[in-house]
Amino acid sequence: MPQADSKSSSGQEHQQTAQTAPYPSPYPQQFEDDTIDLYELWITLWNRKWLVIAVTVAAALGSVVYALQQQHVYKAEALLLPPKAKDIQSINFFSFSIERNNIPLVSVKNENNSANVFKQFKQNLNSHNLHKKFIQEKGLMELLAPVRTAETRDEDIYQAFAELIKLEEKKGINSLSIELHDAEIASQLVNDLIEFIDKETITMLVEDLQNSIANQVRKIEYTIGSKRQIAKMRREDQVIRYVQAAKIADKLGIKKRVDATNIIQNTQMNVDIATATTPLYYLGSEALSMEISILKNRVSDDPFIGGLRDLQEQLALLHSIKFDEEKMNAVHIDQAAYPPNSPIKPNRRLIVQIATVVGLFSGIFLAFFIEFVQNQRKMHSG
Repeated sequence: MPQADSKSSSGQEHQQTAQTAPYPSPYPQQFEDDTIDLYELWITLWNRKWLVIAVTVAAALGSVVYALQQQHVYKAEALLLPPKAKDIQSINFFSFSIERNNIPLVSVKNENNSANVFKQFKQNLNSHNLHKKFIQEKGLMELLAPVRTAETRDEDIYQAFAELIKLEEKKGINSLSIELHDAEIASQLVNDLIEFIDKETITMLVEDLQNSIANQVRKIEYTIGSKRQIAKMRREDQVIRYVQAAKIADKLGIKKRVDATNIIQNTQMNVDIATATTPLYYLGSEALSMEISILKNRVSDDPFIGGLRDLQEQLALLHSIKFDEEKMNAVHIDQAAYPPNSPIKPNRRLIVQIATVVGLFSGIFLAFFIEFVQNQRKMHSG
């Protein structure tokens, strides 16, 4: 019995020891499973090297064919500067003001300096209305839309042309460029557009000045007209006064001129009457009748209107202003556009290089993907 007990107790201890013995850690095995075996990857790539090479070569050949099919794009560029002083001299030579008795009558101010004129030129380069006018005058609709359908709108063509124009500023020099498939046409378009916008800008500036001058001319003419009207009314009023004075002189029997000063002093009249204006009838009926006749027969009141000749002088000056648009320019062309020798697009070498790299990585990915699919099939089949 004691032996059996001892055996039983030893068995229990052995079983307990076996049960409490620690299990081996699974992490080293998991780490080994997750470790990438570079040798196996290399073997996979080596076994499928022809697939990688085939995909890479196919991508490279495809990119070569694609690059050869792309049309060349040429960039024609012109360099622009603000106009010189002589270019805008005839629209920048006058600025004056007419005053009389410290009251401004006429004022013409011209702010068309070189910077403002060039700013207007650049604004006109982006004007869609001027783009439309340029396309219509040069007959460019067929050039800009060679394959035109019934759904193609004119506005779409004008918008596409506006997107071709690029105006940039680099280090104080402005450049105007157009990109097209034909180098000759691109350079011709740039030069023609600059010339067209230049003339349109000058025309606009001249029209603005002419409108300003016309407004000043109308203002002076209105002033002259009102002065003449008032002078006529005053002359008519003077005739009425002389007629009444002549009637009084006839009734008083005064035919010849009378020295009113001696009469007033000899009769010792009131001081207020003595200092008053001499009555007109003292001129005598004969003189008054002659004055009346002359006033009625006067052809023009201009010689008797104060300041009229000054206004007429300024009016003649405004009428004499002429603009020679042929000698004016809103831009100075530092370098005209010329046909470029080499295209800017497409970059065929870059296209082939990128396609080759993409083909190489695509081939590698395809090789690993096929290997993965085959391994999965073997696992499920086993």
